[in-house]
This record gives sequence, C-alpha cells and structure tokens, in this order.
Amino acid sequence: MSIPFYDFPSSPILIIGALGITVAIAVFFVSYQKYFNSPLNKELAEKKKALIKEQKDLNERLEKIEQDLKNL
Repeated sequence: MSIPFYDFPSSPILIIGALGITVAIAVFFVSYQKYFNSPLNKELAEKKKALIKEQKDLNERLEKIEQDLKNL
C-alpha cells in the first residue's frame, strides 16, 4: 500500500502557489512598513504631539523642582 504525494519540483501548481504566498508576504511587509513610517499617518502625528506635550510638562515640573531646591 503506497501513500500518494506530490513531487515538488515537477508540480508547477505548487511552485506557483509557493511564489504567490511569498509575494503576498513581501507585499504585506512592505505596505505595513510604508504605512506606519508615513508622515501622513494620523496616529503617528497624534502620538508625537502627545509625547511633545508630555515632555513640556515634565520640563516645567523639573524647572519647578530645581527652583525649589535653590530656595532651600
């Protein structure tokens, strides 16, 4: 009793399928990188604004603490 199996090199459908999957993964990876590194990405712009605001707040608190230390 033999078990049937596909011979990979002689089956063009398997080769085309493997190439299709490879191309799909490459397209997904490139588009993902381009989207999240895009200057038009609203989420990235909002996150940057929030981080800048938080940095300003922290700098103000640090200046206040330094001023308090000088007054001691």
